[in-house]
Amino acid sequence: MERLVTSRYKFEHKFHGTTKMINKLLTTLAALLVLATSGAFADDSMKLTVGHDLWIGYAGYFVAKDQGYFEEAGLEINAKPFTNPGETLPAMIGGHLDLAMSTLQNITLAKLVTGEEIKLVYLFDTSNGADAIIAKDPITSVTDLKGKVVAATQGEVNHMLLMIALEQNGMTESDIKFINMSADDAGAAFLSGKVDAAVTWEPWVTKATASGGNVVFTSADMPDTILDGIALTPRTLSLKKAAVLAFIEAVNKGVVFLQENSKRGAMILSKALEVSPEDALAMLETDKIYTLADNKVLFNGPALESLSKVTKFLVDNKMVPNANNVETILDGSLVQ
Repeated sequence: MERLVTSRYKFEHKFHGTTKMINKLLTTLAALLVLATSGAFADDSMKLTVGHDLWIGYAGYFVAKDQGYFEEAGLEINAKPFTNPGETLPAMIGGHLDLAMSTLQNITLAKLVTGEEIKLVYLFDTSNGADAIIAKDPITSVTDLKGKVVAATQGEVNHMLLMIALEQNGMTESDIKFINMSADDAGAAFLSGKVDAAVTWEPWVTKATASGGNVVFTSADMPDTILDGIALTPRTLSLKKAAVLAFIEAVNKGVVFLQENSKRGAMILSKALEVSPEDALAMLETDKIYTLADNKVLFNGPALESLSKVTKFLVDNKMVPNANNVETILDGSLVQ
């Protein structure tokens, strides 16, 4: 570069007044060389900041990360951990995340409350028992919860599970003593004997049942309702479409790896979720992990049906004023 700059000044001295355009080109080239050598000219289009909580349904992501599939796809992933799926969405809307892993319920709630344009572009899984109400003896049914202290997270997906369980059994929230806690805190509170029942998710469901807790209601009793996916803003979709596509394909490779190597996959998930490999395998039995092929089917009808269920719950329980344009959340263009 030093030789280039020196040559430029010799060129100017000899042909002053007749080579402005060429000199401008040389100046631009020298500046570009400085940027390139300093790293300031780095391409951010394949960098993604991703927010997630520790959930078995994101198994494809955790495996892809462990196996280096993101690096193979040319992606640079900056992972940001959160306690609850609902916490990722404000961070995404505020521009701090490119991708937010969250539940269909949280994504729908965020869209209808804030009015922001949010797109759900890929579905990771649907809970089929991985979310549950755990209760201590002698509570063995939802109706036994009457007058008991029940912990759940106000407005979160586990609160929705509780409300549906109560409704199906002719009860309302006024029939129990509701305590607002995160799903993780609720699970811990149950294990320590501070509450009669907790509405929580894996790995707390497995931990609670191993300690003698009774499962009185699960997501299997309300199928195709608790789904998890990738949410983003139209801006991210526009600026980083190639990166998002590569991310989805890497996650799909992770799912395929898990299907073909369940024991190795369980080892990876045990580290990511801080549970034993045996518990990881058990947790997978209560959750349906989707492939990219599954997503192509889901976005052609079933996803809209699930969205309708969730939206009805939110409106009926006055968590949102209306469901205007809620269907715009679903964007299956990438999976197709």
